[in-house]
Amino acid sequence: MPPKFTLQPVLDYRETRVEILEIELGRLLQAQKRCLTFLEALNSSRDRILSELGKKQTGEIDLYMIARLHANLELVNERIQEQQTRLNEINQQIYEKQQEIIHAKQDAEALVKLKEHEIERFKKEEAKKENRLQDDIYIARAYHHSNGVA
Repeated sequence: MPPKFTLQPVLDYRETRVEILEIELGRLLQAQKRCLTFLEALNSSRDRILSELGKKQTGEIDLYMIARLHANLELVNERIQEQQTRLNEINQQIYEKQQEIIHAKQDAEALVKLKEHEIERFKKEEAKKENRLQDDIYIARAYHHSNGVA
């Protein structure tokens, strides 16, 4: 049985860190999806207001209604701009989180390779010991055999 890997707690921590980062990335992706859905709703609202504004500017003109629609349109445009800014921020956070995950996975993988190397070294050392023991047994048998001891 190979000896306990001395850096196992560090490896466990790094693997847990990767899992935590992946959960955080999932939350950011959900926030991005909600942001996109809200942005689509705002764009739909803007299109509806523009359509209604076009209708109100033909035929009998109601200046009060047109002014209200313009005010609503400005408000919706501001909200769209805010949402696009928020979406850009979320996209940047997603990119940074993905980079963190890559680095965390690389750190964990380095320890996994170190652990595998240590296990392989242990196995080779055990094989050498076993071969030496086997050689000693063969030598002892040959010695006993050559001296007439059976």
